[in-house]
Amino acid sequence: MTTIARGLLVALALPLATAAVAQEQCLTSPPFTYVLDYGAQHINSSKYIEHYAPFPPTYLHLGKDVPFTHNWGPIQALGGKNQAYGKKKPYAKEDYIRRLSPDEVKQRIADLTKLAKDLHGIGVKWITPYICSMTIGGHAERRTGFWEFYDHWDEYKQFGLGNRPPTDPIQWMQRNPDGSLKFFYTFKGDFYPPYEPNIRYAACHNNPGWRTWLEKVTENIAKCGMDGVFVDNAGSLRCYCPICKKKWREWISKRYTDAERKELFGSTEPEMGNRREPGLLWAETRRFWNSCIAEHMAAIKKAGERISGKPFIVFPNGGERRPENIMQAFPDTDFIMFERSVGPHGTHPGMVLWKVTDELTMKKYNDNIFENKFVQCLRRRVRPMMLTRPGYHVSREVRKMLEMTPSSAALGTAETAAFGGGGGFLIRPKEVECLAVVKTYRDFFEQRPDLYDGLDSFAEVGLAVFPEEKYFGNSGHLTQVRKATQHLLDGHILFDYVIHDQFNADNLKKYKAVIVIDADHLSDACVAALREYVASGGKAIVIGKPPEYDDKGRKRETPAFKDLIHSGKVLHMKRLPKYGAHLANAIEKVTGQDLSLFESKQSPTLAKVRVNAFRKPGANRLVLHFLNYNVPLGVDAKEPELIGPIKVAMRLPEGMKDVTVTCCAPQGETAELKGTQEDHVLRFALPELRIYKVVEIK
Repeated sequence: MTTIARGLLVALALPLATAAVAQEQCLTSPPFTYVLDYGAQHINSSKYIEHYAPFPPTYLHLGKDVPFTHNWGPIQALGGKNQAYGKKKPYAKEDYIRRLSPDEVKQRIADLTKLAKDLHGIGVKWITPYICSMTIGGHAERRTGFWEFYDHWDEYKQFGLGNRPPTDPIQWMQRNPDGSLKFFYTFKGDFYPPYEPNIRYAACHNNPGWRTWLEKVTENIAKCGMDGVFVDNAGSLRCYCPICKKKWREWISKRYTDAERKELFGSTEPEMGNRREPGLLWAETRRFWNSCIAEHMAAIKKAGERISGKPFIVFPNGGERRPENIMQAFPDTDFIMFERSVGPHGTHPGMVLWKVTDELTMKKYNDNIFENKFVQCLRRRVRPMMLTRPGYHVSREVRKMLEMTPSSAALGTAETAAFGGGGGFLIRPKEVECLAVVKTYRDFFEQRPDLYDGLDSFAEVGLAVFPEEKYFGNSGHLTQVRKATQHLLDGHILFDYVIHDQFNADNLKKYKAVIVIDADHLSDACVAALREYVASGGKAIVIGKPPEYDDKGRKRETPAFKDLIHSGKVLHMKRLPKYGAHLANAIEKVTGQDLSLFESKQSPTLAKVRVNAFRKPGANRLVLHFLNYNVPLGVDAKEPELIGPIKVAMRLPEGMKDVTVTCCAPQGETAELKGTQEDHVLRFALPELRIYKVVEIK
């Protein structure tokens, strides 16, 4: 069953960090192929349909191919995103933002309906055009852009728009604490350059006028037979308008009693916080905004379903560097985009041969494992979607070293299968050579859904991940978690991320070791859970200072676990080791076991082979994913070399014996591997690995 078909209705809950709230757990779903195409020439084009017919993606993400754009209303231009086609003559070649007449809107709907039907006809499963959660374009005083449409609203009521919202759109905007307009994309002068001579405004998610308008935009998209919407800037709510302030007071009063608010915030009616003053008030303000965003996403989804009568995809952008938003704002959307635009060596997955001098080249590696694995660890409806690039503002020579190759496209697609629990990796239509990967991997995913559907992770180590540390000013925690992630991957140790709500004794007991690194703020419940875990024989490693504060920001009399550290029951390391082998050695020291999955002699090349495992709940069945990141990037890249044989020692769960081991891949035949089993340890050799292979043990 796919993510969309699963349709699990999980009520939104934003509990205090102290409260572990039971959620219905979503297991993995099959990954899929994903193409983004913001082109403007899609309708009434047989060539466009013919282009995708040989390799239709499962998921096709379009630009503003919609009857009504979110930012301008009904306009002439198609395609692109917020900045694209935001001008008119004489500032552009075409009058892109010319308002369409009602008859032209009818024709636009007919043309888009045919486009959706034709794309579905060649095998595209899901089509979602582009909308934005906040952007309006125009000029309030000159009554141009969106204001021109607003002033002619009643002419378009035949499209189900209802009555015109009573407040002028300038009243829909987000506000700063001083009441001034909030701009996310600042500009100098009288206009926002891509919108010349107009302005780009940021609307408030909570404003009923804006909320109503975006729902009507979505309803008309659903009328065209589209399967959902991509929602850009979905996490962009930083509003202090009167509506938000009123909603905040109601929200915070339900979170804390009068006495608690007085104690923790110094007032029974605290104002919203700001990022320059990290702490509990800022944490609650961010949680409040995220709860509003979650409501906004749910409203968009309902609007689409009112028309389509079936599950309607909501796919927000807002995951990159914001894991806390995914937990709080987007856990029950269908997908979440990580717009991974900037990295020291671009962000395409694989190996960069970085030229230091004419004679010296260094190997640098990119991956999207943290992003994929974090979304999977939530065990909620949401699935990860990766957008990667060679990087912004780099020279042509550097870009040549960082470009995606077909092998890198295959690796990125395999990442979502191996670590994401069912998601997608973006391939663009201009990357023509990479599009062949779409067919190969889609065929494999659809022929072997049993390798991906209805599974949960299988791991021996739990690594605590507490994204809300950022709210309290501790930005180092996630940085260190990412570094520890690379150490564990290099050591081929199977691990899970464990978030606050999962940090309880019953969940921790399944791990042979639990690692807490640079966490300053830990709830009493989490402290008690680790103590119970250790008391029952579990092994823990605390790296950095033991937590000095509780989850409300109150300083403890004694740092958590100090007594356990002094007694030797918990291993304490002052800092994360520089080299990954040292962390693996520390885990071996506390557990008494070498938890590496590989018996093969370690080498720099083998270290960059990654492995992840899943288990079928209630069944004696494991699925192991092997990925080789020694995949060269760049326009002149060679094919990745074969690695192998890789000797594997897999510690099996209780009750698994007399197992069979089979290996398969998107390219190649299924083969049975010979294995030997002794004392719950299964040993076998993976003969060779180029990019991606899956091993099934049952």
